[in-house]
Amino acid sequence: MSTKNVSLKSIASYFNVSINTVSHALRDMDDVSDELKTKIRQKAIELGYMPNRVAQSMKKDERPVIAIGLGSFINLYFSAFCNEIVNIFTEKNEYGFLFIYEHEMNTDVIKQCVLQRVDLLVTHADIAKDVEELARLNNIHIVLVGNNLHKNEYLDMVTPDNERGSKLAARYLANFCGAKRYVYIGIDYSLSDYRYAIFQEELRLLDKDCDVVFFNSEKRKVQELFSLISSGYTNLFFYNDMTAYRILAELDKMALDICKLYPDLHIIGFDGLCNIIYGMKQIATICIDYRQLAETTYNVIKNRLEQPAIPRQNVIFPVFLHQGRVK
Repeated sequence: MSTKNVSLKSIASYFNVSINTVSHALRDMDDVSDELKTKIRQKAIELGYMPNRVAQSMKKDERPVIAIGLGSFINLYFSAFCNEIVNIFTEKNEYGFLFIYEHEMNTDVIKQCVLQRVDLLVTHADIAKDVEELARLNNIHIVLVGNNLHKNEYLDMVTPDNERGSKLAARYLANFCGAKRYVYIGIDYSLSDYRYAIFQEELRLLDKDCDVVFFNSEKRKVQELFSLISSGYTNLFFYNDMTAYRILAELDKMALDICKLYPDLHIIGFDGLCNIIYGMKQIATICIDYRQLAETTYNVIKNRLEQPAIPRQNVIFPVFLHQGRVK
């Protein structure tokens, strides 16, 4: 069956249910069983169903609407990006935009997008299969900013060059290395694991005898990291700047001033927050030009909305090294 002939009626006939039941299943409403929802969604995707966008004419503002998904304001990387993308939306005035707040990027976010007639969602959070599926069935495009490890062909992605950034961090620390001992401080997350793998590989290309330790900051106590530093592991690469600032504050409580106690301690983070947020302690970090990141994302959004059928966009954004050190 061709896409143009697929309707709610044809799907309803296949399952011998009402059109209303199919509509509710595609919007993940609670009055349809999970089992039937799954069957209806799978058949809709198989048949190439696309929702009727005539409802767009019901909008007071005929411009496409972009939703920005926020889990919290704690993620300063995404907050910095949001500040810039909102400035661009305001300057260009081509799209309407709104914020959607959810602790987790789940199907409730897509339901909110449906209710508010959103055309495209921008987020930094991982997209689960059921979320992606519901977005597809409601013709809501998704642009993921930050993590390009997803294999999903439906998502457009704009991400910093994690490979280059991790290699820059390795080379930076290698320049100061005497003991040849390094610690990568990460979390349970695919992007963190990826940065660690690249970091470790690059260090071993530079010096095959170096010792690289992974420290899981979510599962291990800071006292253990302090012990590693005390035993000569004085070259630290943090998964991101927020992890670096949090752990440095805890280390300073233990040692009054960890950097004065260990003057050969070398630290590098990822995100360049000290370059954009006034008052943050200067550390070496892998930087991003947030304005350019937002402009690049805007172009990806524009391409997708103007040419919905184009292939998946996966843009790798350049990063650079800021060599500031903890004072």
